[in-house]
Amino acid sequence: MMMAFSGVAVAEKTTVIHISAVSVVQDTILPQLSLAAQQARAAELIKQAEARMMQEIGHNALLLSQATMKVYLDNEFATMWHDKVAEKAFLKEYALFAASGVSSKSAKALQQILNQPEGLAKDILLTDGFLDYLYYNKNVFKYANNWLYNLGSYTPKAPSSEQITQWTNAVKMGVAGEFVTNLVPQNHLYRDTAQRVLATAGEVVNNAFYKLALNVQRLRIIPSFDNGIFVNIPSYQLYYFRDGVLSLQSKVIVGRVDRKTPVMYSKLSNVVVNPPWNVPSGILAKDIIPKLARDPAYAERASFEILDSSGNQIDPHSVNWSEYVNAKNVPYRIRQKAGDDSALGRYKFNMPTTDAIFLHDTPNRGLFGRKHRTLSSGCVRVEKADELATILLQEAGWGLDKKNRVLGSKKTTSAQIYSDNPVYLYYVTAWVENGKVHTLSDIYNFDVNIPQFSISWEKLKSLI
Repeated sequence: MMMAFSGVAVAEKTTVIHISAVSVVQDTILPQLSLAAQQARAAELIKQAEARMMQEIGHNALLLSQATMKVYLDNEFATMWHDKVAEKAFLKEYALFAASGVSSKSAKALQQILNQPEGLAKDILLTDGFLDYLYYNKNVFKYANNWLYNLGSYTPKAPSSEQITQWTNAVKMGVAGEFVTNLVPQNHLYRDTAQRVLATAGEVVNNAFYKLALNVQRLRIIPSFDNGIFVNIPSYQLYYFRDGVLSLQSKVIVGRVDRKTPVMYSKLSNVVVNPPWNVPSGILAKDIIPKLARDPAYAERASFEILDSSGNQIDPHSVNWSEYVNAKNVPYRIRQKAGDDSALGRYKFNMPTTDAIFLHDTPNRGLFGRKHRTLSSGCVRVEKADELATILLQEAGWGLDKKNRVLGSKKTTSAQIYSDNPVYLYYVTAWVENGKVHTLSDIYNFDVNIPQFSISWEKLKSLI
């Protein structure tokens, strides 16, 4: 029988807890006690272990004291970082994370490690920092929009118990180095940019350095460019890769500053030929209803259909649209008919998303001639939509004849895409490729006031 108290397992067997560097307490009393007494005894053992750990680290502060203590309690205060390959790999990644400005607490934790001489105290600090990094590593993909584009929102937390156990098992099996290196992204842009940051750290630590360091973390969430659609939002470019080969590059139009295209990942589900446009509620409230309030005939000129809650078509002149300007709820939905002048153009590329974001064609071709193309309400307009559709429809079994026949019919037709086509909308403003640093304008002001933390780079380089 086993019971858990404050994260520590209490078993009906002899319990071994190290209390000092030279003594070990063999607890043979615990199994003989009542439940209440066992709880009290377990709490006392935890208190003693915590005192031991605090004594070891001295004035240093831990980010995750409870999780770190449990690691050493479960492993009888054995050192966890005797594998120097693992330690070096971790310190490289943690330094890159600290330099990014994402977490001031993590930067301080790194500096504590660098200041600490070899011994159990340093081992404890390494473990504390690694648990912070492991949590970040396992969750950054999910929380990227906050952590990497709203600096200061990251809070260190303990990884799941399963993730911690996987690491401690790797340590026991002598494969900690492999475990840590497997956490490093394979994306070549990440690796090249990270290498440049570490190489120049301590030499020229200026705004450009910190911008590059921040973008290393943004590159972390992008996989290798093997298959799928990749849109780097501030570059206004789309890249379509198939089997590692760039099959198509196209200009795009992205969201305005007040209606940003989000950083996101999804998978292409289908291509709609001759798509109608169901006007999203946000655009309906902000753009369409004010125009209808001024002139209901706008609906006819724009090929809009007004539908009530039952799907019945309503005469736009029969509605007092002024009542719904600034209204939270509108009892109508508006759909634009498919056609050459449809806001979605001839193609819509659907992907599951909670933000109603997708890729599509546009009839306003002249806008692609502009240098700065933050012009949409959040969705991504693709200049070479016809070429992209041709490639994807061929993968769905459509020939050119069928595509052209459906286009000419003006009928809305959907084709399921069964091939693996992930879609990555990302935001990277600085990176290294083929030895050269590339930079882009920060169109959404995500790079403003990047925190700059003090790190002993020379000391770090001596350790890695």
